[in-house]
Amino acid sequence: MSADSRNIVLVSIDSLRADHCGFLGDDRELTPAMDRLASEGVSYQQAIAPGPQTFSSMPAIFTGQRRRPTTLSEYPQETHWARRLAGISEHLDRYSSLAERLGDRGYSTAGISPNPWTSSASGFDRGFDQFVEFADSDAVGWLRKAVSHIPGVDTESRAVSLAMNLLSGNEFFSQWNTLYDDIERARASLTEPYFLWVFILDCHFPFVPTRQHRVEQSTIGTYYSAIRSAEPMRRKGTTMSTRARESMLRSYRDTVRASDAFVDTLQNDFADDDPVLFVHADHGESFGEHGNFGHHHRSVYEENIHVPYFVHNAGVEATVDRPTSLTSIHDTALSIAREGRFDPGVDTATGQTSRFGMMKNGDAGEPAVVAASECGTNRTLRGSPEKYLSHDGEQEVFNLAVDPDERVNLADENPHRTRELRNRLEGFDDHRVETGRIHHAVRQLASLEALSV
Repeated sequence: MSADSRNIVLVSIDSLRADHCGFLGDDRELTPAMDRLASEGVSYQQAIAPGPQTFSSMPAIFTGQRRRPTTLSEYPQETHWARRLAGISEHLDRYSSLAERLGDRGYSTAGISPNPWTSSASGFDRGFDQFVEFADSDAVGWLRKAVSHIPGVDTESRAVSLAMNLLSGNEFFSQWNTLYDDIERARASLTEPYFLWVFILDCHFPFVPTRQHRVEQSTIGTYYSAIRSAEPMRRKGTTMSTRARESMLRSYRDTVRASDAFVDTLQNDFADDDPVLFVHADHGESFGEHGNFGHHHRSVYEENIHVPYFVHNAGVEATVDRPTSLTSIHDTALSIAREGRFDPGVDTATGQTSRFGMMKNGDAGEPAVVAASECGTNRTLRGSPEKYLSHDGEQEVFNLAVDPDERVNLADENPHRTRELRNRLEGFDDHRVETGRIHHAVRQLASLEALSV
């Protein structure tokens, strides 16, 4: 294997908050393996997800380009679920994914995903020689039919649905130990150089940590918290009792421990392959901050978009303290594939290297990145320390240096500065539209050339 053809492993962790990671300042020792790997590589202190949910974040991470805003009403599919899948697929049609780009460079590729938004139904299998998914399993349907014959059992109740999902290991209930055999089989069939992507859901609600990683939570407490917190976490309620919240947080911390154990296991088992390891979360999670729970509210406050991200074994050690979009993963991985290395001092995210990526405060330039919900009603220009948010016609400005919890809205104190920040956010959006048109034209030309050969 030549120096410019490094093996690349990308680990995506659903719903892992930055403030639960030691290398980002947490002191509860939940992530010792990730802390060690981050200290040995390049850690990003202000990594920002492109969106607050998987379907607004992962398509952008895989292509290096943010999705265009959509209400999904333009798609003809019958269900909202199917229309969302179609929207993701359209984005992956417009832009080449990381798997496609690495495949074009001669990489053998494999993907493992239990998340329905990153499945073959949404086009995420494109570019992968092997793609293992679990979201389309009919295990729940089989269980539902069987359970429906039991007198007195309501298969539509939340408690019964949670139990059936757990028994089947379906969709958002997957634990990494159920995926590991498939990961090892995929690795065994890959040739070097290879690209392996694994998406784990342990930190996604409902929080059901594996037995060996339950440090704070009991078995009974695990299911108590899953059931009692389900309504607000699914945005079907706005309040949660103190007891239920504390129990839920114990479960969540144990799933963070489980996710850390996965990273440790994978890194150790793949050590002989000497891969460059990327680890990141797709978005965060709300636990009552700003009156929100989960991530179905689509807000772009810090608890939902500030995420862990580091690169290990790329031949460089650094701590990057500027705001960095996860869209940069795409180009960073390609730089490693081409040159065997990357420069953490150069921000590769498309918008950030443009004139729209700098916030001007006097003579100083500060990097800023954008995050937005799928429909575009919730957007933020995330600088440091300034942060501008636009949601449902309202504007907020926060100074994160003195107000990291985003409690004091400064938008009305300096209207001129608020307008400047809004204009820069709109500049990002204009740049995204223009870039999208260019990429679409290039893909069409490439298709026409292929047909003419």
